[in-house]
Amino acid sequence: MTLPAIGDVRPWADPEVVSINRLPMRAPFVSSARIRISLDGQWAVQRWSHPDLVTADSVGGADDASWRRIPVPGNWTLFDLGDTPHYTNVTMPWEGLPPSLPAEVPTVVYRRSFRAPAQVGSDAVILHVGGAESVHAVYVNGTFIGYGTDSRLASEYDITAAVRRGENQIAIVVCRYSAQSHVEDQDQWWMAGLHREVWVETRPAVHIANVRVDAGLDGDSTGTLSVITTVACNSGAAVGVGWSVRVAVVDPSGKVRKTLESAVASDVRPYIFRGHTATVECVLPRVKPWSAETPTLYGVVVSLVDASGAVREVIEQRAGFRRVEIVDGDFLVNGRRVMFQGVNRHDHHPERGKAVTVDDMRADLVLMKQHNVNAVRCSHYPNDPRFLDLCDEIGLYVVDEANVESHAWNTSLCHDPRYRPTIISRVARMVDRDRNHACVVMWSLGNESGYGNVHDAAAEWIRSVDQGRPVHYEPAIFHTNWFDGGVGATDVVCPMYAPIDAIVLYGKSKNRVRPLIMCEYSHAMGNSNGSLADYWHAFDTTPGLQGGFVWEWKDHGISQELADGRKRFA
Repeated sequence: MTLPAIGDVRPWADPEVVSINRLPMRAPFVSSARIRISLDGQWAVQRWSHPDLVTADSVGGADDASWRRIPVPGNWTLFDLGDTPHYTNVTMPWEGLPPSLPAEVPTVVYRRSFRAPAQVGSDAVILHVGGAESVHAVYVNGTFIGYGTDSRLASEYDITAAVRRGENQIAIVVCRYSAQSHVEDQDQWWMAGLHREVWVETRPAVHIANVRVDAGLDGDSTGTLSVITTVACNSGAAVGVGWSVRVAVVDPSGKVRKTLESAVASDVRPYIFRGHTATVECVLPRVKPWSAETPTLYGVVVSLVDASGAVREVIEQRAGFRRVEIVDGDFLVNGRRVMFQGVNRHDHHPERGKAVTVDDMRADLVLMKQHNVNAVRCSHYPNDPRFLDLCDEIGLYVVDEANVESHAWNTSLCHDPRYRPTIISRVARMVDRDRNHACVVMWSLGNESGYGNVHDAAAEWIRSVDQGRPVHYEPAIFHTNWFDGGVGATDVVCPMYAPIDAIVLYGKSKNRVRPLIMCEYSHAMGNSNGSLADYWHAFDTTPGLQGGFVWEWKDHGISQELADGRKRFA
């Protein structure tokens, strides 16, 4: 047995093991000072029936010439390795209480080699795993590096100590099922594999670790900007006195509107040290606000400057100046009431499964805009960050949803203390990754996962770090009531498939203090979409009702070739 064990419990079978050696989540960015090498393409793969059976030479050293080759990003369940896609709505693919697993846990070892980037001085080498379903463990040159969960968010690892000059061998062991599968029980195909980008990149000795951009709007055209940059250093390096962060705000025409600079905190003292950070804040008059109708974006160019005045690293984020708030029971963007003409969208392609490309994402969003869709709920997990980039550009409001659904154990798992760490982690890491996006107007704690104090705790954490977006969670009102129930976990009343007369009664009530936005309605799978016109008559004529999200955007069929050569959609 080569995969890491924690005492007598293996991590893939333990819901409390969220990660091992994984780096903190950060906002995605490309840096001027880093060399990035894509590992997308053909990988050698070897299937095992259980992670306990994976051998040491499989993750490092064995000849893989006879192994199958499949593409990354991709789903091994679409490449005849012995496992097929499995569609469920509520029930798990196996029986047993959480965190039980089936007798067979298909496990695939992905392997390929890469040439180490030329390391300069004390540069580090970082591995980025964009998405692995269900859980994964990483090895470099046979050395265990780390372990990660949450199949819809990236995991990053410092692999410097295991990397050698020249060729290196990387192995990523992916388990199809795990204890974490019980909180990924969405209405969709169960796939498996490395379904998002994989790369390695260098990281300078002193570097930008994260950037938090808060772009607000006062009145109709006064922008407020706060940029908090976290600076970190690799082992053996230090952030000395005299380092600073310079921020340039660039308008849509390419003109620099303002440049600011702030010293990086270098004094490390107990109790008060909150990291090597630099904060700049400013007010920008006459900005063009961001909205779904006018998605105006500004550049925020962040430069790390050393004590000699030399620029050591440059990254760029984009900012949309806008204001999201709930006032007198109405959901407002830039002071105007929004009607959500939304859809729920899964990552799906009929031939590639969960491995969707940027072109796939753009095609979906352009088609939405052509059909008057102005909002998308990321059902039921965070999408690839490039999807949010496109929503920023094209102009759609986004409900960003944590990868938490325990539908089979809807009313019980949220009270299981063993799953508390993973629920909190999935919510927090989503916010940490996506908070710089103007398109994100609500955070969702997940879907169909009951209601417990873990949800109140997750919502309170969000509110403590981001006061600019409401929190959304349908089970909080499903398991209580619409008027004053579940207020700890949801700032909006967001029912699914509620009768029209019920939502109208709520909208007209004088006791209403929260807007009603339907998270799912007018079920469109198959020959359906009934009552859509009736719902919209209610939305248009009733105060307090602000639209919703149709379930769902498009068909989930998988292209299948039959024995006689004919094709169909499964």
